[in-house]
Amino acid sequence: MWTSPIRDLPFAALVARGTLNGLVASFLLAASLPAAVQGHQPGNAAPVRTASGLVAGVATNSGVAYKGLPYAAPPVGALRWHSPEPASPWKGVRQATSFGPPCAQAPLRGRTEVSAISREDCLYLNVWTPRLTRGAKVPVMLWIHGGGFENGMGTSPTYDGATLAAKGVIVITINYRLGVFGYLAHPELTAASPHKSSGNFGLEDQIAALRWVSANIGAFGGNPSNVTIFGQSAGGASVLDLLASPQAQGLFKRAIVESGAARSAIGVANLPSAEQQGRKFADGASIADLRRLDMAAVLQLAQDAGQRGIRFGPVLDGYVLTHEPAAALADRSHHPIALLIGNNSREGLATPTDAQLEAAIGNAFGANSIRALGFYGIAHAASDAADPLLGTAAQQFATDSTFRCGSVETAHLSAASGAPTWQYQFEQFVPGKEAQGAAHSFEVPYVFGNLSSTGFSAANYGPADRQLSELMVGYWTNFARRGDPNGPGLPAWPRYTLRDKAYLRLSSALHDGAQAASDLRGFLCRLFLSSERM
Repeated sequence: MWTSPIRDLPFAALVARGTLNGLVASFLLAASLPAAVQGHQPGNAAPVRTASGLVAGVATNSGVAYKGLPYAAPPVGALRWHSPEPASPWKGVRQATSFGPPCAQAPLRGRTEVSAISREDCLYLNVWTPRLTRGAKVPVMLWIHGGGFENGMGTSPTYDGATLAAKGVIVITINYRLGVFGYLAHPELTAASPHKSSGNFGLEDQIAALRWVSANIGAFGGNPSNVTIFGQSAGGASVLDLLASPQAQGLFKRAIVESGAARSAIGVANLPSAEQQGRKFADGASIADLRRLDMAAVLQLAQDAGQRGIRFGPVLDGYVLTHEPAAALADRSHHPIALLIGNNSREGLATPTDAQLEAAIGNAFGANSIRALGFYGIAHAASDAADPLLGTAAQQFATDSTFRCGSVETAHLSAASGAPTWQYQFEQFVPGKEAQGAAHSFEVPYVFGNLSSTGFSAANYGPADRQLSELMVGYWTNFARRGDPNGPGLPAWPRYTLRDKAYLRLSSALHDGAQAASDLRGFLCRLFLSSERM
């Protein structure tokens, strides 16, 4: 069954205390307001007509933001553990000025800032537009947040889309069902489904959001034929799942995966195994019984189940997912989609102790373990000298065996399918957090151009960080615009090919902030990936 060492990620739950009261107030206010508020408030942008009704946003420095737009009906009552249904229409003008609540989730490492305001009624998205000329059709970037499929929200201040939108793209962030509400598979649910599937309600939410984009984004000045999906961690894994899903085909043109290609950590379960876990979670209760419980009771049951090793994540259900992403990419009949993919240089999860390291390498590399031990500089003790960039041998192993070699493999499969492919490694040491190296999620504020002293990504960023962020914003938006990250004023980023295996290093410690290299951890990753196939 799928397991998730990334359930302890610092995502979204690490909201800055300085902004928390305002966030809570806006969430609670949004929850208390009627769905459609009549009238056009001063300072708001002119209304836009969507399929559900008129919406008015609020002006930003770069354009207009529309917050809390419902893209599906509230998944409550009989719609709990049900495929998303269309949102109900409204009359008048909906004031899209407040975010919707995060999706239902338990506290993360005891922190309750996000869980306390989370709700089942959470299927909302947010749109940031640039200043537009009449008839504009600009590229669209839809962000899928991380959090181990159990936590997170699309409304973290770090994900504010205004900076990216200023580059001439529309940015969309979404909430999607999480944990037991998003990924419960159960024989009763499978039997009741017209597709005889269950367990992928969170992925179905993401697909519903993409369908909303196809139907509505033109009214905001976006091009529904030029949509890029991008995400980090579980959000990056979701992007790979959507690449593989027959239900998502034709809904997007390009994909960006940030630290999401780690099959051993955030892979998919087969349906029988997931259903068995669902039975254990239900512990004899029927789905009807479980639907009668309130949100808090279900979350508590899920937490209790987690103590018994039960986890919830995407499922090979035969409908939303028919193949694992790696298998789908390897299928030459699969329509190739331009891909930008990468990892951070020191972002391993569940890093083994020195005492555990040799055994962990043996388990991961199997018959290749002797060669791997030599590569890491280990004989029969973990007495290695730490690499200034990659960390200790244990830290290197933790990153190699999850996100780094997963990124290497996915780039290879993508290029082999004929898709334009671009690979990177983010290597920036964040001020005040140098001892952690370029750790998991550290690239996200640079991608969004939101280098702040508050929020989960707070740090004392300086001019070098802002220059690197500007570079990355340029690369990411160029890729969304035309499928190639290169552009005027940016260091050349060579395309990944099967011959050159090129990738781009990103760090302000490098000349101009970026440097091309080739064959990222090639020997070691080939050892690891061949061991997986044995």
